[in-house]
Amino acid sequence: MSLSQTAGSGRPAQGVGMEQMSSWSRDIRFVSGMVLLLFAATHFVNHAIGIAGLRLMEDVQSWRYWVWRSWPGSVLLYGAFIVHPLFAMLRVAQRRTFKMPLREMLQIALGLAIPLFLVDHIVGTRVMGTFFDLDESYPAVLRRLWPGLATNQTILLLLVWAHGIIGLHFTLRSRDSYARWRDPFMLAAILIPILSLIGFAVAGREAALLTRSPEHYSDAAITMFNQNVTWAKTAFYGLVGGFVAFVGIREIRVRTSRHITVRFVGHGVRKLTPGLTVLEMFRRFGIPHAALCGGRARCATCRVLVLDGADGLPPPGPNEAKLLKRISAPDRVRLACQIRPRDDVQVQILLASRLTGTTAREIEPDQSSGKRGLTIIVADLRAFSAMAERQLPQELMGLLNRFFDEMAQAIAAHGGRIDAFYGDGFMAVFGLEGSPAKAAQASISASGDIVRAVEALNREFGAALPLPLRIGIGIHTGQAIIGSVENESLGRRDITVGETVMVASQLESATRRVLADVVVSEDTIKATGRGYRGTTTLKVSIKGRDKALTAYGFASAPETAKEDDEAAAPTLLTKTKAAPSPDQAQTADAAGTTGNGKAGAADEGEVVIPEKAAEAVAEDARIDEAAEKVGREAKPTREPKPAARKAAKAKTPETKRSDEA
Repeated sequence: MSLSQTAGSGRPAQGVGMEQMSSWSRDIRFVSGMVLLLFAATHFVNHAIGIAGLRLMEDVQSWRYWVWRSWPGSVLLYGAFIVHPLFAMLRVAQRRTFKMPLREMLQIALGLAIPLFLVDHIVGTRVMGTFFDLDESYPAVLRRLWPGLATNQTILLLLVWAHGIIGLHFTLRSRDSYARWRDPFMLAAILIPILSLIGFAVAGREAALLTRSPEHYSDAAITMFNQNVTWAKTAFYGLVGGFVAFVGIREIRVRTSRHITVRFVGHGVRKLTPGLTVLEMFRRFGIPHAALCGGRARCATCRVLVLDGADGLPPPGPNEAKLLKRISAPDRVRLACQIRPRDDVQVQILLASRLTGTTAREIEPDQSSGKRGLTIIVADLRAFSAMAERQLPQELMGLLNRFFDEMAQAIAAHGGRIDAFYGDGFMAVFGLEGSPAKAAQASISASGDIVRAVEALNREFGAALPLPLRIGIGIHTGQAIIGSVENESLGRRDITVGETVMVASQLESATRRVLADVVVSEDTIKATGRGYRGTTTLKVSIKGRDKALTAYGFASAPETAKEDDEAAAPTLLTKTKAAPSPDQAQTADAAGTTGNGKAGAADEGEVVIPEKAAEAVAEDARIDEAAEKVGREAKPTREPKPAARKAAKAKTPETKRSDEA
């Protein structure tokens, strides 16, 4: 059953209209709010120019008037000024419960407080300037406001700005692209009001020192000012009172009407009046849930599986249908914030949730979660298991502690973050800050430092090790999902998951087969925009992909190609047929998991090896042979007991045949 078929016929027609109205009213509310926020931003930036003087403020104001006092600008501005509060109150009136997160309550409170200060400002400037030709220039307006009304203007500025920024932040935070611009956005959100208030104070003092004749107001102007302020505030708060009365009458009416039964899987059965969204039901009964966008159909964190009663629900509205299609939601999966059951239903929360302590709370997913372009490093020590069998536990732990300390320094020095240590390996992430090109360059530079750090450890611990340390590093660039997971026993941890991590892990597994210390995918090399010396072109089969991945192997620490190297003739390459050892061939054919549970993949065909890498290749072969020898010595084959040998010799051919049978 498709999404369009989840609604039955009959009574849900009223719900269809409600869903569609909620969908387009949300868009209108957002667009009108953005117009008002843009006007406020230009106005506050104009205030900030006052730091440089009144004359420059006047010049900028003339440009701002040209935009906002034109016919298109005036229609857009005053239309948004009327539409936005109207649809905001409609949104509040549609609520069937007023249990909500604190930030939503704060935004509603700020919106209701703004007209207390804004009406006086609009009537005192725009209205009086239109009907009584009152001077609206910056020097004149500042002389009226400074210093007597400076406090009121400061409060108004902070109310308007905080209301707009809170709404914009919670609208955009569910989008992946917002993570990249969140820090500059927050910086601008803090600097603009601070600089605006400083500019207002500086310009106000300068305007107060100007030698101008005092303004005189007629009785008619004063009377009109007071009447307009009173009418405007009465109209707005009368409208608010009307909405409050409507909500009260509705609540009395629905509480005396029929009830429906809603079964929440894992959270009991509730009887309640129809009309609430499932998300509002969660809030009313304190059921833990996720709602990243606050119930505006901009995220899918509140989605539920409708186990029973889906046929009685209205079909998804445009925004809900678009979002469900984007996440490839199966049948009967709906957004809890968009469905208003009018008959009995049974729902199950799909997003994993948990309780903290004894109080149920709304679960807000990590704001930093999202899908981003990252570069992943997966590294692992070779032949470590064989070496561990010949080392004392204390010596082994000391070596690992030193190894991980060196690795952490190498990663942090290039702006990376280690996400996980596992056994004798680790995974690091680059690109959490900065451009993808810098992340790719930093990852390859970090891999070079890692290889050199391992060489330094060999020089330091060489006499105490049965065989030298060697490391395999896989690097890949692509889209990955980042976020945080939390557990009461382990605490909060940052993690990175996705196909990019899997590919980097398989490239690391391929380092042993292709006899390279570092294997870097072609995507990473392209992202750097640089050339590197001593590379070997490889074709690595990746699990789950039909086409082999092009990668480049480094027999030692990667080095950037210099201009002289690029201009010179290419390094002589010897083309050799890939002839892996029996153990390597068996590993390649298996194409399964290798090492510490990491996925491996076969790499058939020809491999091009530079002649200057021959020494590193020979060294790898010697290490592999030594590791196999250490493994055989650590686990000797047990000789059969003498009695067993005699019994075997005493067996006749007939006895052997009967045993075989």
